[in-house]
Amino acid sequence: MPGNGSTGSGETRNSISGTGGPFVQGRDFLGGVTINEFVQPAAGDATLAQAADDLAFAVRRQWRAEAALRRLNDPYPLPVRWRPAAPELMEPWRSLVRLATTGVGRALSAAPSQWASGPEALSGSGGDLVMKLASVPTSRLVVLGEPGSGKSMLLVRLVLDLLARRRPGDPVPVLVPLASWDPDRDDLDPWLEQRLGIDYPWLGEAGRVGITKGRQLLDSGSLTLVLDGLDEIPDRVRGRAIARINDALALHSDLGMVLSSRSVPFAATVRPADGREVRVAGAAGVEIEPLDRATVASYLRDSAGGPANEARWQAVFAALAAEPGPHPLGEALTTPLMAYLARVAYTPSPDAARDTVDDSGQEDRGPAGRPYDLLDRGRFPTSEVIRTHLLDAFIPASYPRRGTRAPAPPGSSGSRRTWTPEQAVHFLTFLARDLEHRQHGTTDLRWWDLADAAPRVLAGVAVGLVAVPAGVVMPFGPWLGVGMLVGVTVAVVGRRWSPPTRSFNRGLAGGLVGSVLGSAFGLGMRFMLGIDSPAGYLVSGLALGLVPGFLGGFRAGLAGGVAASFVGAFVGEPEMGDSAPLVNSVGFAVAAACVVTLGRSRRPARGLRWSPLGILTGLGGGLVLGIAVTLQAGPAAGLASGLVAAAGGSFGAGLEARPAEATVAAAPQTVLDQDRVTFWTTALAGGLAIGLAASLVVGAVLGPWPGALAGVADGLATGLAWAFLQAGYGSFTLARWWLALLGHVPWRLMPFLTDAHRRGVLRQVGATHQLRHTELQRRLAGRK
Repeated sequence: MPGNGSTGSGETRNSISGTGGPFVQGRDFLGGVTINEFVQPAAGDATLAQAADDLAFAVRRQWRAEAALRRLNDPYPLPVRWRPAAPELMEPWRSLVRLATTGVGRALSAAPSQWASGPEALSGSGGDLVMKLASVPTSRLVVLGEPGSGKSMLLVRLVLDLLARRRPGDPVPVLVPLASWDPDRDDLDPWLEQRLGIDYPWLGEAGRVGITKGRQLLDSGSLTLVLDGLDEIPDRVRGRAIARINDALALHSDLGMVLSSRSVPFAATVRPADGREVRVAGAAGVEIEPLDRATVASYLRDSAGGPANEARWQAVFAALAAEPGPHPLGEALTTPLMAYLARVAYTPSPDAARDTVDDSGQEDRGPAGRPYDLLDRGRFPTSEVIRTHLLDAFIPASYPRRGTRAPAPPGSSGSRRTWTPEQAVHFLTFLARDLEHRQHGTTDLRWWDLADAAPRVLAGVAVGLVAVPAGVVMPFGPWLGVGMLVGVTVAVVGRRWSPPTRSFNRGLAGGLVGSVLGSAFGLGMRFMLGIDSPAGYLVSGLALGLVPGFLGGFRAGLAGGVAASFVGAFVGEPEMGDSAPLVNSVGFAVAAACVVTLGRSRRPARGLRWSPLGILTGLGGGLVLGIAVTLQAGPAAGLASGLVAAAGGSFGAGLEARPAEATVAAAPQTVLDQDRVTFWTTALAGGLAIGLAASLVVGAVLGPWPGALAGVADGLATGLAWAFLQAGYGSFTLARWWLALLGHVPWRLMPFLTDAHRRGVLRQVGATHQLRHTELQRRLAGRK
């Protein structure tokens, strides 16, 4: 209820308490007053608001945990400072003000009185960035800095500070690394939509308006984009990336954004030598300054862990202060990265202390020795030599000499595998080289991308070998294998104009239609030529049509299905011949290998759900097969075969990916677990569906024993192939085994990565791992 209260300055204000409906307060009304009926938020808006709140909760949990692993508050965040960026790199401040006040479709993010007076007011340090961002009229900011200057950690702190101040309805800050974005291939919006669906799986679920929840949040202005690492995009497309970002900002006029980049690559992009300049639309800029010696000295002393270690660092900085001129160590310790690496390398940790006793056995040292050694100009003549030394010492210092146990997975009793510093360096060096060379310098270490580190045909060859028995036991003539080869060839050519979709259901539907048309055309040709056409020819034709559907979209599946089924129906021979097992096994193996090699999933699956188009495709396939068997073996066998094929086909083809639990950001192991379940569930469903259908169809013609053999062989090959198409676990596992056999990665790769993340050697952004810093990745990749 309202009550009057005095402010003490002659002004009276009302204080409001309690609950109730809308409340209207006013004074000195001039003219008529109309009070409109209170409107409750629409159900769709409430759902979107709940999605934003769930995302805020997940992001807060994610980055609190990551900040702890990165030791952001241990003992305290390094107080980085920044100044306004060079004015020639940014849009004029007057342009930002005009955009904020007159931009079409924009709502003021803050009152103009809260805006900074100009870019010179953006200087700050420590936790000031959240307030400086609020003072930018457009809420868009570019953060520049040298390698290791603390850009990423500053963004992590910004995200957590924004979330700490967030009120219901405010945008949710989402930190997204840009390393894996190819602006030549994807606009920013669809790439972000896909990335959000992987890192926060429930955002990949379709909302009320038919688009994903992640896209709804983006379109509604419910996100603040924190884009990290523009400089990690290749030089040749970095200008295109800024243009794509500007396109997204023009589309979402109220979108707040923070973008980080190294200073030199950013300047070279916005002011290139060829004169084609570009700027980040509506963005102000700041640049991180080097750390001063006093700040670094305080940090290393305060994080030393005890008086003895603190005294060692005190002696180092006392000696530096006594130097008459610049010293390489003082020049090296000017960034948060180098300060952190020095701390790890020269401060004994509890689990490594037993390995850090000097030759006299009286004094503990850091894993890399005593910090006073860094003053030796003979060993470390330049700052670059010191930086390289600290990068090289980081991983060995993070692993005790005698190895360590990997963290036990949830619910397990523990891990039995240990890794020494030498093993860790060896494995991480291979992964860094793979990122730098094969993946063109990206920093995103994603388990599903490692499948391409092995021979591309590995998964296809494996499934092709499994398909050989299916070709041997199939009771059809050699033209079955020939028809399959013809259909696969046509579909592979056609996929250039009709590429496959994520679920393959459009291609399968095209293959089903093509099988009917091709069989009808082939039998029609036989009829016109006066050639006898037993019903088995129809079965032979229809059996071939679906396989090409896995290789492309609807048109490619249709063309391949027509070609394969025409060969099977027109020249197919139902009776077995001496060459049939060999020809058919080759045809089955090549077809399976092509399907898996070209169509295997390159993105993780989050689970399974029903696809209406897949169900209809399965029902249609069952109907067609039932008719074919009826013509050859009678109504009873046809009915049974058709029902089983329809039920099994609908079950197998009707399953596709579904989203996962809300309010939890997906970790790499979580994404792998979901993908593994999808893989085996799909293999079982597809194998049972095709196996039962093949068993009944063949059994109705040739008896139960041939039918059972055909069912087992077909079910195994088809189930595995379908699983490889729907989930990435199979390809990843084969690649992991291959690389482990060669000694490039450990057999238990994911526990190794989890352990490296726990030790701070890797960092984690959603479902993606990264090396601790880009400089570390490049140093490892360049090792000999």
